[in-house]
Amino acid sequence: MNRNIEHYFFRKENFLDEKYCKDCIDELDKCAWQKHEWYTYRTDSNAAPSGENEPEVLYPEMFSFNIEKINEFIIQELHSAILEYVEGLKFDWFYEWSGYSAMKFIRYYPGQTMLNHCDHIHDMFDGEIKGIPILSIIGILNDDYEGSELIMFEDKKIDTKKGDLLIFPSNFLYPHEITPVTKGVRYSYVSWVW
Repeated sequence: MNRNIEHYFFRKENFLDEKYCKDCIDELDKCAWQKHEWYTYRTDSNAAPSGENEPEVLYPEMFSFNIEKINEFIIQELHSAILEYVEGLKFDWFYEWSGYSAMKFIRYYPGQTMLNHCDHIHDMFDGEIKGIPILSIIGILNDDYEGSELIMFEDKKIDTKKGDLLIFPSNFLYPHEITPVTKGVRYSYVSWVW
């Protein structure tokens, strides 16, 4: 087992091609978005700690027909990427997972940010799905913006390009944040494996 936690961060370049990413953004811009909120277990409530600087999100229950098709395509493609990640670890004891969530799309306008956090997802596991997230997935749909950098490992800027897919463990050892956008609009999606 590798003791360097950066070893368990995985990037698949060009997971989605440039045209597909552009088509996704064109469809996403037609949707009604809402402000991102954080769930806090201690208070059992949702809040937007960055106020107006929270990004906008598009949850599965808000998907139009075309966004549902995008979600289905990405979900199907994710299987092979997750398998590549898991098999690359070469752990005899970790070789499968139970499933992964529908996409949550995120849009950041100038000034919007995602505070430093780890992915201890609550709302995904309140109903029929039982488990905990074991892997976090971030997909990048564009790179024609400034700022909005992904920071991990306290101060390491993770370079991302349009179409990239990132996978890493969903636990307290992998806090991450998105710095404020300074120019343009950033589009991404997230999912969690359990």
